[in-house]
Amino acid sequence: MRSTYLYWEKHQMSQRNQQFEAWSPHHGGTKWDLMDCDKPVGGFKNPFFSKGAGSVQSENVFSTDWASVVPNLIAKLVSEVVEKKKIELRFSLMECAVSELKSQLNALIAAKTRIIPIATFAPEPYAVLMPILVSVKAVEDEFEAGWFDANIHTTGENEEESVSNLKSLILDYFDSLSNEPEKNLGIEPKRQLRIIESFIRKIT
Repeated sequence: MRSTYLYWEKHQMSQRNQQFEAWSPHHGGTKWDLMDCDKPVGGFKNPFFSKGAGSVQSENVFSTDWASVVPNLIAKLVSEVVEKKKIELRFSLMECAVSELKSQLNALIAAKTRIIPIATFAPEPYAVLMPILVSVKAVEDEFEAGWFDANIHTTGENEEESVSNLKSLILDYFDSLSNEPEKNLGIEPKRQLRIIESFIRKIT
């Protein structure tokens, strides 16, 4: 009975060995050896651990001429920033100029100022050598006419009356200053007389 049991156990072990050998990657005729576990597996290459991997990784990380390239890039960047700031400054100046012109135009419109040339003093005996440009503007409930070069100003109920009054006042200044000895005239009257004489001549 015992011999039968030993025979059966030996037979079972034989079958298990055959199955294990069939499963082994070396079942093509060679039995699998536990010593094969210590051998390196063929065909596997790790780029990080293989020979020369360190030199491959370090290649082309930095350009060899970086010392000359970086300053050029910085100079180009600075130039672009400066040019951009110049353009922004030009636009700012243009905006300021346009704003100032708008302000002056609005002031003229609000004041309703007009420039009117005086080309004649007829029927008075005075000739106009060149047109006298005078300003006329509304001031509260009346109009003011003025010749700024000669610093002569007057008012009237409307534009026509203010200009007519200014023409009469200019002739009064001219006659009064012309008949006065020059040594008796002050600095401002002398200046006014010279300006008036450059625009008006009395007809005799």
